[in-house]
Amino acid sequence: MMKHQQVVNFIRIAVITGLLLLTACGNQPKPVSVDVVRVGVLYPLSGDLASTGQDNQNGTILAAEEINAAGGIQSLGGAKLELIFGDTQGNPDIGAQETERLIQEENVAAIIGAYQSSVTKPATQAAERLETPFIVSMAISDIITERGFQYTFRVCPKAQYYGRDQVLFLKDLAQLAGYPVQRVALLYENTDFGTGTSLAQKAAIQENGLEVVAEVSYTAEGAADLSNEVAQVLAADPDAILEVTYLNDSILIARALAEAGATIPLVDAAGGVLYPEYVEQLGEMAEGSFTLVEYSKYAAGGEELNARFHERFGADITGNSAYAYQAVYVLADALERAGSVDKAQLRAALAATDMPKGPHMILPAERIHFDTDGQNEFATLFMAQIQNGELVPVWPAEFAASKVHLNP
Repeated sequence: MMKHQQVVNFIRIAVITGLLLLTACGNQPKPVSVDVVRVGVLYPLSGDLASTGQDNQNGTILAAEEINAAGGIQSLGGAKLELIFGDTQGNPDIGAQETERLIQEENVAAIIGAYQSSVTKPATQAAERLETPFIVSMAISDIITERGFQYTFRVCPKAQYYGRDQVLFLKDLAQLAGYPVQRVALLYENTDFGTGTSLAQKAAIQENGLEVVAEVSYTAEGAADLSNEVAQVLAADPDAILEVTYLNDSILIARALAEAGATIPLVDAAGGVLYPEYVEQLGEMAEGSFTLVEYSKYAAGGEELNARFHERFGADITGNSAYAYQAVYVLADALERAGSVDKAQLRAALAATDMPKGPHMILPAERIHFDTDGQNEFATLFMAQIQNGELVPVWPAEFAASKVHLNP
């Protein structure tokens, strides 16, 4: 028989073991079931960039509708995505205020936005302070993902990639069209988008042995005439012009070049030239313009997505709306893996993103994967040219749907 002390010790051990088992069972995570996941969508929906903001927003709407129709977020009991919209009005201060409102008053789990780099910088700073994931669908200033932030994730390429690829395309014009380029002029709007991209352009020009012969910046907001700026560029006698624009200023530049009789290659950094309004307002003057694009309906799988987008909104999908669409799927993928709307867990899931090419990864790239800064390191670009009113990929070879056409 056990001695009294042995019995007491046995009982103590049994009780402690039982309590530990009960505690362990009580701490087991239970499947989370929520009705909706509220997602902030932040773009300029009024002002000069209202149509651009609406295009971005439409990309998020199509993706959310598709995800919800397919059953929602399965790890959250089929929770549906509910998009809560914010309007930056193209203003950095309002962008930051709207970020705070979406987080603190609308209780969103994450935010997608915000198109303009000058607005995205303070918006992501506000989200970082409030420890809320912010997926940058489009805004390319390098600094956005170079501040050591933990809650910022950028799907689109950064400015460094745009400057690099514009210059590589210029170098290849000798082979593509028998047109060697040595002297390059820079013409850009003076917010973070333009200045950041121009720095990348200059670095790439120097690395590739070309020469900057003119550098002219301007204020895009409210601009009515850019003839003087275009005249300054042409006075330097460049072989090509690299521009960084929004929609209205891109149209003003094209008109001024046409009035001056200039026919040298004009290469945009995925700005105003992307938009249907560029062709609609310029007509024949738009023909031959080049622009980097992040997406094209001519890319593999692009025709099907473009058809769905066109049926829903009556317009072709653009690089901006395609990346907004993709950003929603990136968030949905992270929500599935996190199985939670807890922001820290969602942030960790986003950091671990690795989406290979497939039905829900529609970008012209091998995969989506974020580096330690939150930058999608696989983001790619290609060059398109307006031919017969359409943006047609012409470079690099694996994306080309047509040959380069240069104006006489």
